[in-house]
Amino acid sequence: MSKRHPESMEKKKNYFIKKLLDYGVYKAKGRQLYELTIGELEREYRRTKLKKSFHG
Repeated sequence: MSKRHPESMEKKKNYFIKKLLDYGVYKAKGRQLYELTIGELEREYRRTKLKKSFHG
């Protein structure tokens, strides 16, 4: 089992938060973005990106 570096995990989390903010998403699941896990952020990003691609 490999250990993940906290710095890279934080960068990944910040990446998804920035992308969601760019889409105008400030909360997900009734929580602030910074409260979500990386997995939750990634799912929300994919869902938002897919939704935006359908609606222009």
